[in-house]
This record gives sequence, structure tokens and C-alpha cells, in this order.
Amino acid sequence: MQPDHVRIHLPGGMNMPPFGIHQYLALIIVAVSLWALGSVWMGLQATGQWVGTWQQQMVLHVYLPQEHKKELQALQEGLQAVDGVEQVEYVPREDSAQWMRQWLGNSALDVSTLADRLPETLLVRLLDHEEGQFVADDVRDVAKRMHAVINEDEVALLGMREVLDKIESLVWFVTVLLALAMALIVSNTLRMILLARADEVHLMRLMGAKEWFVRMPFVLEGLALGAGAGLLAWLLLWPWLWGSSEWLAGSMIELHVGVLFLPLLFGGALLGCLGALIATARLVSPDSVAGS
Repeated sequence: MQPDHVRIHLPGGMNMPPFGIHQYLALIIVAVSLWALGSVWMGLQATGQWVGTWQQQMVLHVYLPQEHKKELQALQEGLQAVDGVEQVEYVPREDSAQWMRQWLGNSALDVSTLADRLPETLLVRLLDHEEGQFVADDVRDVAKRMHAVINEDEVALLGMREVLDKIESLVWFVTVLLALAMALIVSNTLRMILLARADEVHLMRLMGAKEWFVRMPFVLEGLALGAGAGLLAWLLLWPWLWGSSEWLAGSMIELHVGVLFLPLLFGGALLGCLGALIATARLVSPDSVAGS
């Protein structure tokens, strides 16, 4: 007849508490929580990479209609004089035609006639994204005086870094709260195991077993439970990545799930150890378990 539970024996005669339904439920709950956190951090990684790639260049496009083409030189000089502007470049017609051809899927159509109808384009390179919003306002004012318009979508992107920083701070706050919740889940699970073995633990303490000797199996179980949950959460991130691979490739975003392996594994193990220490915090005297 097979035993209902499996105990892992440790050196010195100690053995791990029996693995049962409570441990598996705790492992699944902690794994799902870690997976949710990992997914959020992957999303931040993707968004930050997308915005960061654009912000490394820090450029704005200014468009001047054909009917005001004679003001092109004055517009370029006015934009160059704006504090915070590094360089102003004229975008040749050939580049506009090439961009349009790529936008049409590298079509063999002659787009030169259509490109000739496009407004004159100036590329404005900015110095510092921290002051990007203020520089954009000055660029907009200069462009408006010259009957030109600025690409407002690019202006909106200038503020994305500040928004991402606030979101990242919020995610850190949620991560800490979930970490405490996961530690309490592990603690409650191990506490039930501890109460189920109260007589055995009490007998060990009466026989002179040190606190660390009694506590060690529970700490090791918490470590194994947390590390297993972290590993499971990391494995569950791969379907998330494979399902969005086409969109990521189209957006030129390259996610690295491997960087989350160690944080999830060791983070889960740390939470498991913390939960075990909380569960066994009262193992300080032979009467502590009996009194509980």
C-alpha cells in the first residue's frame, strides 16, 4: 500500500513536511501571481523599448505646404534658433518617395508624382527629452508663424517616458503588495502543516532539538515551493511571447524572457523562505507549539 504523502528525507534525520493538496494549491496561486507580475514587466519592457527606440533619436517633423515653399529657408533658420534644438535637416524629395514606396509595400508603382505633391519636410533633432515638451511648444510656435505644422503624434510621444516612469513606480508598488500577499499564502500553508505536526514538533523540542533544527524543514519547503512557483511562472511566459511574436516583430521589439528567469526563480524562493519564517516564528520554546 502506497503512502498518501511523500516525505523527502534530509541529512541528520530530518524530513520535509508531507506534500499535499495545500502545497499544490499554494504553488499554483503563487505561480499565477508571479506570472501576472512577469507579464506586466514584459509589457513595460516592450513599451519602454518601443518608446526608447524613438526617443534615442528625439526628432520632430515639420511640414510646410507647397504654396509657402518660399518660406522654407526662413523656417529652417527659425527652427534652428530654438533653444533645445540640436539640428534641423531638410528631407529630400527622393527620401519622401522612398518612404512612400516602403509604406505601400515596396510597390513598383511610380510614386514620384505623388511625392511631389507632399509638403516640404524638415527634420528637427532635439537635445534632451526631459525638456522635449517645452521645446516642442517653441517649435510649434515657430512653425505656425511660417504657415507650417508640426507632427503632433511625435509630440505626444515626448511625454510617454514620464508616463512610463509613473506606471513603473505603480508596478513596483503592486509588486511589493503581491509579494507580501504571496508570502502570507505560503505562510498560511506551512502553518497548517505545522499545526498538523504539532505533537511531533513539541516532542522534538522537549527532547532538546534546537529551533533551527525544527524550523529548517519548513524553510526548505517554503524555498522549494517558491522556487517551483517561480519556475512555473517563467515557463508560462513563453506562450505569451509566442502568441505576440508576430506583432512584436512588426513593431521591431525584441523581448528577452531570459532576463526574468532569475528574478522569478530567486524571487519566488525568497518569498517562500519569508513565508516559512513567518509560519515558524513562534518556535522559540518547547511550550510555543503546545500553546498554539
